Amino acid sequence: MFGYVGKILRLDLSLRKTDVEPLKEDIARKYLGGRCLGARILIDELEPGVDPLGSENKLIFMTGPLTGLGIPGCARYTVLAKSPLTGIWGEANAGGFFGPALKFAGFDGIIIEGKASRPVYLWIQDGDVEIRDASHLWGKTTSKTETTLRRELGNKKVQIACIGPAGERLVKFACIMSDMYRAAGRCGLGAVMGSKGLKAIAVKGSSIPKVAQERKFREVRSKVLTAVINDPRMKSRSQYGTTSLVNPLNEMGILPTKYFKSGTFRGADKISGETINKTIRIGARPCAACPLTCDRITRIKTGRYAGTSGGPEYEALAGFGSLCMNDNLASIAKANRLCNEYGLDVISTANVIGFSMECNERGIITKKDFGEIPLEWGNHSAIVRLVKMIATKDGFGNVLSEGVRGVAKIIGKGSEEFAMHVKGLEVPLHEPRGKKGVGLSYATSNRGACHLQSHQDTSYEKGIITELGITEKLDRFSIEGKPAMVARTQDHYALLDSLIMCLVPVVPLGPVTLSDITEMLSATTGWALSPKELLEIGERAINLCRVFNVREGIRRKDDNLPKRFSEPLLEGPSKGQVISEKELDRMLDEYYLLRGWDKRHAIPTTAKLCELGLDDVAKNTKSLL
Repeated sequence: MFGYVGKILRLDLSLRKTDVEPLKEDIARKYLGGRCLGARILIDELEPGVDPLGSENKLIFMTGPLTGLGIPGCARYTVLAKSPLTGIWGEANAGGFFGPALKFAGFDGIIIEGKASRPVYLWIQDGDVEIRDASHLWGKTTSKTETTLRRELGNKKVQIACIGPAGERLVKFACIMSDMYRAAGRCGLGAVMGSKGLKAIAVKGSSIPKVAQERKFREVRSKVLTAVINDPRMKSRSQYGTTSLVNPLNEMGILPTKYFKSGTFRGADKISGETINKTIRIGARPCAACPLTCDRITRIKTGRYAGTSGGPEYEALAGFGSLCMNDNLASIAKANRLCNEYGLDVISTANVIGFSMECNERGIITKKDFGEIPLEWGNHSAIVRLVKMIATKDGFGNVLSEGVRGVAKIIGKGSEEFAMHVKGLEVPLHEPRGKKGVGLSYATSNRGACHLQSHQDTSYEKGIITELGITEKLDRFSIEGKPAMVARTQDHYALLDSLIMCLVPVVPLGPVTLSDITEMLSATTGWALSPKELLEIGERAINLCRVFNVREGIRRKDDNLPKRFSEPLLEGPSKGQVISEKELDRMLDEYYLLRGWDKRHAIPTTAKLCELGLDDVAKNTKSLL
């Protein structure tokens, strides 16, 4: 089999046992890798209702057929499990060097089961696997864990994915870090790793998978590389990363501000990518074999926030910045750095802090709850302090460690009305009232509110993508055409997350087309593939994840949005915009019809699942209708 190693490592931590299972070619072709293959495994192997932090949950690390082959954007890995934050489908991915290294070390993926009796780490080198004691690593930050392990293993080129103190303490939105600054951030999968007593996975190898058509592969890779290097959008991405979004979104009136009450922030320029490049940026890093240097390296030289780290990128700038009314760039860099060190999802962390600030403003929580921490809007010292408290579950941080939905449930007093989450996952820093398709994508996303599940409306205000069936320009304020856009582009992004491939160089953000991807994958595997077949794999992934959620009780009532999005934006170019319940219902009706799902319950129909070659899944799901 070409493009793959052809092996999956299964690790039982309770028994301290490892097994190697073959990845069969028919399974690889049907599910590819990443999200789609991981979803199939979890549906087959997890019983509905398992405790996400119990030994029965399984944690999967997965690559894809293009991982490690020197293609721009193909250096990622994905992590999958039942989420402790949401109780449903959990998925996170990251770039850097760990994904290719896992494949070079001899495996397409790892399935982790059970729970270790004491802390351990996994050492994989050219197919050899050891479970080693990690007691000396427990309690260390992520950077110290990486440094210690590389010294211990005697090789600076060892790649490591690990958790920090937040994952050890089972913070519901703890993440998994690799390459110091790369986060598999969302859904709390770092807590799943911590619940299993697994501190880190260290990998090193030299086995590069072979491709089926070497000459054709080199031609297509060269074409894609040239397109990425010469594209003006990619040059901007290398210069600014995602930080370039701050000012444009503010100018459109959709920069989340004061916990989503507004879309404009008067201090936006102080925390923008342009200001970062002029003041604190000292360098940038690419992922493996990619010409783009998306990852910022920044340094605060003096003061209480002094230090060097990766980022902050856009989500941290808007989250610790405009969302909390904070224009102190140094403090944002510090909060971001602490999230990396402790292993916390930046988006969820910023959300719970913004939520607590609004609760304080409303008098729902008082000093009796949070002590002497000054929780007023814009107080940067409080933001930095709360990050530490959340990671260590210290004082009020213990409450905030439950996530926005959990905090609202604990404190009550009407706070549920403005808790910004979908299905338990905190809303990312993209305002849907000014991009109605994003709102529908948030509502229907299988992991909860996520901006990386479909294309965004602004991509279609100036252009179209005919190969995805979107042939008309779309108004970002209108709901017209959005169900089709969301459904089709969710399939597209689900395909990319199954390959697993970065979104940045791919249409609509970059120059790489679906046809290019089809050519690359065909040359790699030797399979005669078509764009239509690949999009069907993406659709298969969407439906598998939906079935996973249906088994956990998710229905149409859960495909909703926070009440605040039905309230008008207060100022700026998007002033007055809302997503009303009526608008959302209309979009959902059309979306379910396009998906082939039962409209009343939003469950994939038997006919749809069988159409996707999921007859056995359909048989087990039929009783839920």
